[in-house]
Amino acid sequence: MGHRQEPRIELNSQASLCGMDPHQGRSFLEPVMIRNISHRGLLVQLRRCVVKPGDIVVLRRGQNKGRFQVIWVGETADGQRKQLGLWHVLSAPLFWGLDLPLPAPDNYRRPRLHARRRHRRYSRELAVELRGDNSRIPIWSSTSDISEAGCFVHMLNVLPISASLDIAVWVGEAKVWAQGIVVSNLSGSGTGIKFISICEEGRQRLRELIESGPEVADRRTTAPDESLGWDSETETYSEQMEWSYTPKYPENLGTLRKQARVPPD
Repeated sequence: MGHRQEPRIELNSQASLCGMDPHQGRSFLEPVMIRNISHRGLLVQLRRCVVKPGDIVVLRRGQNKGRFQVIWVGETADGQRKQLGLWHVLSAPLFWGLDLPLPAPDNYRRPRLHARRRHRRYSRELAVELRGDNSRIPIWSSTSDISEAGCFVHMLNVLPISASLDIAVWVGEAKVWAQGIVVSNLSGSGTGIKFISICEEGRQRLRELIESGPEVADRRTTAPDESLGWDSETETYSEQMEWSYTPKYPENLGTLRKQARVPPD
């Protein structure tokens, strides 16, 4: 399932938007450009925006018009134009003479604009000792990658999520102790541990050691997905869709029947 409730079609169509200006207390009329549309809503761009989420506006395109609620307000990448996400307030779907796709699950995914990691991860295999709150027997293992904020430890029998523990990381001949919590599990592979508390001296020694190793690339890269294309008009990445029509009865149906040796109806 994608991030959109309905499939959309790209559209570059002029329209007009009217409503009440809350700052001046009078109506406004602004030219807009419709960028995409679905059965229940659309995306428009305009130069000047005086509305906010929750406001009701009227959009007119040719002979068609409708009442919409402003769901969100944003801007283009260059900051020169505003963008509005509008939702049709009536239960009847929008048609407006357009061949809109039928409601169905979509596969649109918003491209990540920024990596979310706060600390860089490094590929280092370091010996570790784990001691759970309810266990007196230590667990000996090693890390596959590590950062200042946590590490991934090789384990066949993973620990439960949110389990608290003490972890010691060997830094040369010394051990750096930290209090941690289990934040992820990969059955048969290992456990992700987040450091909750670690002394500043230990953090500094750990930082100096791990930064000498190769950095682990963030799979949630800021580069766009290959399935997304750059739209110079909207200045955003969008899914590249190809529309095709397959007739129900092909023209060479008789030839196909002969080749398949299927008797006619």
